[in-house]
Formats: sequence, structure tokens, C-alpha cells
Amino acid sequence: MSEPEVLLELRDLQTYFYTDIGVAQSVDGVSYHLRRGETLGVVGESGCGKSVTALSIMGLIPQPPGKIVGGSILFKGEDLTKASQGRMRELRGKSVSMIFQEPMTSLNPVYTVGNQIIEALVVHEPDVSAKDARARAIDMLNKVGIPSAEERIDQYPHEMSGGMLQRVMIAMSLICGPELLIADEPTTALDVTIQAQILELMNGLQRELGMSVLLITHDLGVVAETADQVVVMYGGRVAEHTDVHRLFERPAHPYTVALFRSLPDLSEGRDRLPTIPGMVPSAYEFPTGCRFRDRCAYANDRCAEQPPLVEIEPGHRVACHHSERLRNDLQHRPTG
Repeated sequence: MSEPEVLLELRDLQTYFYTDIGVAQSVDGVSYHLRRGETLGVVGESGCGKSVTALSIMGLIPQPPGKIVGGSILFKGEDLTKASQGRMRELRGKSVSMIFQEPMTSLNPVYTVGNQIIEALVVHEPDVSAKDARARAIDMLNKVGIPSAEERIDQYPHEMSGGMLQRVMIAMSLICGPELLIADEPTTALDVTIQAQILELMNGLQRELGMSVLLITHDLGVVAETADQVVVMYGGRVAEHTDVHRLFERPAHPYTVALFRSLPDLSEGRDRLPTIPGMVPSAYEFPTGCRFRDRCAYANDRCAEQPPLVEIEPGHRVACHHSERLRNDLQHRPTG
């Protein structure tokens, strides 16, 4: 059986920010792809370039100070880095849509949630009548599990809870039936019960609508539940890329292993969680060579040279000089 076609492909993407204090290399040579109908999870600590990559795809990098300085973003074969602003406005919300972080600040407080959902529909389908647009917005609110949608559509953001606002954001992003949905931390700041509901909702809508999903998160538990493929990012680059089962069973980058070891494990009865020493380096002053080397137990002189992202087995790419040694060590020691 043939694999689904590649819907989105990033090739050596570089997005920098030019400021008074220097150049921030926020995304520096990122390459990965997403197939139609699949979910790609992008994980890593804050500041690793996950959200900047998403904003680059959407054409929403503020210029100045930001600029895509290299690489390409291929959506259905079209390079979005060369697309005009008019072309990007055609694609945004219609073919490619995004759920932004923090719905409390992403929604306009002076407009009803219904007006904000309908706006996207009217922009991309100007022939739709006001009555039909409202009906479709109510239908979408029902789909995302908002009760009494006929009444809620006329409410303002401050009249809804965080979980409800997250559902409104999902409804807004899906109203035009996009082929690609970018979800940037869609469960942040929500309690565990609401998180589970939002993830179940997104999975159900993905199956119903046949979307591809780019899921940005720092939560490996969310990745385990939802993703088909996983990209681990660090320091503006891809550290590891493989399918979700292989990543959890046979991680091959020291940073990935360190993330797993920092997860709670009740079976071990640990009093304290292991931590990754040091801090995420600033995008203004990344170390030369491997950007994780200042925090890595395997680092040596060889790590002063940037390791290429290579395929160590079919479908498993890693950027580390010591991946083979690491995997041999893990055969005799659990990852935690």
C-alpha cells in the first residue's frame, strides 16, 4: 500500500530576527515533512523554534525584525516563501489554518465569538449569505462541543471559560475546512479533564474532515496520544525525527532521552525528577557545533562540529555524533 502524499515539506528553513542586540537565529536549517491525513507532533523546550516555524509557514513573521533568510516551505508543491501577501491571504484560514496559543488573548474582546468565526468564512467565501454564514458557524460550534450554540454564538470572549474559548478557536480555524491545521499548544493552561476533551475533539474532527495536523507542544503525553510522526527540536534545529512508536521505544538523541527521563514515573518511586542541567541557550548566542553539547553527558571535542541530520534506520533521522553509542547504552538501561 502506497504512503499518503506529502502535504507540507520544510527544506532547510531559516528564520532570523534582526534586532538592536544582535541576530536571533530562531529557526536555523529545519527540515521535515507532513503527509496528508497524518499528525506530526513537534516537541521541545520553550525557545527551541517550534512556534516561529509555525508562524513562518503561515507567513506571519513580523517584518521587520523577522525574515525568512533561507530554505523553502512547500505546501502541495508550492513554495510559500515565494508567495505574495495576496496569495498568503488566500491560503490562510482556507487551506492552512492555525490555532494560536492563549485563546484569552487571541480573540478580540469587543466582538462576539460568532462575528469572529463568521469573519473567516465571509473573507474566503464572499458569496455566502449572512443567514447561511451564521448557520454554518452554529453548526461548527455544535461540532466542537459547545452547548446551546444558538445562544453562545452571540456571547463575548469574557463570558466564556478557557475550555470554551479553546473550542471557539478550533471552530474558527475549521470553519473553512482547511487541509492543514497547525495547533500551537492547544491544551496549554487547561486542566487535565479539559485537555483530554480538546484532544479527543481534535482527533475526531481530523478523522471526519481528513485534515493533516501539525501539533506543537512540550507535552510528550499529548504526543503519545495523538501523533503519528514526531519532530524533536532544540536550539532552532531538528534533533530527531521518526514515528511516535520508535521515538518512545528507541530514542537516539541525548536530548530526547533527557526529556523522557524528566517525566514522572510512579513505578520507580523517585523523590525528585531528573532534570536537564543548564539552560536552553539564547537564540542570539547559540554554541558552535551541536547546540546541545553544553548540557549533554556524551559531549566531547567532536561535538564542536555540527552533526548532520542523518537517517540511522529507515524513517528515523538523528543529528548526533553519538547516537549509536547512546542506543547501545539504552539497551542496558531504561530511559525512565
